[in-house]
Amino acid sequence: MVFMTQILSQWNNYFPFSTMSSNEFYLLVEGIIKEHDYPNVQTSRKNHKEKGFFSASREYLRVQYGDLIFDICAAPFGKDFYVSWWLFETEDFIRKFMGNTMVADFLRLRASKRTFYQADIEAIFRSSIHVCVLQAIEHITNTTGRKLSEFEKQIHVGVM
Repeated sequence: MVFMTQILSQWNNYFPFSTMSSNEFYLLVEGIIKEHDYPNVQTSRKNHKEKGFFSASREYLRVQYGDLIFDICAAPFGKDFYVSWWLFETEDFIRKFMGNTMVADFLRLRASKRTFYQADIEAIFRSSIHVCVLQAIEHITNTTGRKLSEFEKQIHVGVM
């Protein structure tokens, strides 16, 4: 199980009178990511519970680079379509394994101090996958004539 330790950014948009299955959208995004040939980026499907343990699940497209994870949601809603993504970082195995120990506290403190390189990698990954999602959206909105405004394309950094 992967635990979110810090949500880094989030984006969402609603598309009236645009319909597509979630699976079609995910396949489109996966194909675009593959075309870009990003190093060490993996895609998979992840089911998240809608509410509690016994509730229904919703499938997300997971895009991972190291401990950075995008979970992308695409969902029809009536005659409309909705897309969102969450970028978060996970706890690595060592910190989860160590639990609430002094060593784990030390590792958490060290991990909270990021280098320029780590910040750049996060920004590159966020921008790259966001562009892939926007390219997939452009593909589906071409049939409706609706284009996203520059404001709608913006990423929300540091939410929650």
